[in-house]
Amino acid sequence: MSGKALKPTLSGTRNKTRKRDEKERYEPQVFRDAIISALEDVGNSHDQILKYLCDTATGKLDVKRYGEVLLDVLFIGGIIAPGGAIEGNVRTDICLVRQKPGDVKSFTNIFIQFIRRYKWLQKSLGEEIKKIIMVMRVCSDEAERGALGSATAYLLIEGLIPPNLLSGLTHDHLLKDDVSASFATSLFRTWLLERDMSSLTSTLKKASLDPSLQDLFPVGPKRNLDQIESYFKEQGLNEMVEYVRSQRANNNRKAFASRIKMYINDDNYNTVELQNYITDSVEQGRMSAINALHILFSTIANSGDWVGQEIIPDDFYKELKQYGTVFRKVMQSKKMQIEFINKIQEFCYDNINFLKTFQKIVYMLYNVNVVEEDAIVDWYKHGHITKGQTEFCSQMEKFVHWLENAEEEDESEEEEEEEEDDE
Repeated sequence: MSGKALKPTLSGTRNKTRKRDEKERYEPQVFRDAIISALEDVGNSHDQILKYLCDTATGKLDVKRYGEVLLDVLFIGGIIAPGGAIEGNVRTDICLVRQKPGDVKSFTNIFIQFIRRYKWLQKSLGEEIKKIIMVMRVCSDEAERGALGSATAYLLIEGLIPPNLLSGLTHDHLLKDDVSASFATSLFRTWLLERDMSSLTSTLKKASLDPSLQDLFPVGPKRNLDQIESYFKEQGLNEMVEYVRSQRANNNRKAFASRIKMYINDDNYNTVELQNYITDSVEQGRMSAINALHILFSTIANSGDWVGQEIIPDDFYKELKQYGTVFRKVMQSKKMQIEFINKIQEFCYDNINFLKTFQKIVYMLYNVNVVEEDAIVDWYKHGHITKGQTEFCSQMEKFVHWLENAEEEDESEEEEEEEEDDE
């Protein structure tokens, strides 16, 4: 009987997995313990910590794989668990948030130097700060939040983290108990020691934060600009106080301009009501008199059928004349008259279609007793601003000459009358 021979089989054997195919276990706790142990051995010597990270940790440990764990330990002292707790309650005091205020800059320099050497960690740094901001409860007290705020300022100044991560400070759970305000105050204080207010303003703008900073405070009385100003005053941040004041003035200016525009564009507007609104705004300090005059003038100039026309028609001057009583009510002094003429000069310079109207505008305001001859002459001789001064002084030359001669004629007439009375 013939048949096929059976093929030999292997039994009791096991295929080996190639080493490159083995999946390495992820053990963040082991990495954390190694880093904490090394930090404890080195102590709080910032130079030695940097030396260990650059010379030892990157050679013996998988820093690339456990970069987030490394940053957790360096910032907070342990692994940050979801919700903001410290995993296993394993934590070292040799970390950024446990530094004394005077040592925060030096410790932050560890991050700066380390990341300049290992650029691949820079993206993780920004994500780390963003994460810590969202779980700010991981910082046990105001001192730790203050250290984190200061470090964030240094890292922003160095350009190692993006400003938009600060937008996380506006979340409701961070506004409670002034957590966001405390963090931001430390950031502002540190920034202003290192840089100026204009650079801080630019960074806040890039972070898409409300320029008035109201988003950093809880909804309610604390979000009022007066309260925010008082808060920064108590913190001794005078530059922030002035910044908030300027923001409040800007808000007032926008609200005032919007209301004036509403009056001007209303065909049934009430001049008395408009006048009362302007005088109340000035008296209550919401708007300075000169800014009120400027906004009223520019709103009139930008609201008629003449907008966009190359040649301004007579209708504009007729419209402007109707508000003479309002201008007179607000005008307070000769000095203010000169300032107002300068505001008109600046407006005509910035709006090319009004360039040739300057003299006619001033002449019309003179005719309705809004500006007087002394103010006009003083403006012409030494009170004008530099914007377009050649053009505007040229326009005003004949008018000023006429005013000066008219004044001399009036004086001579008065002298003749006095002589006649004496006789």
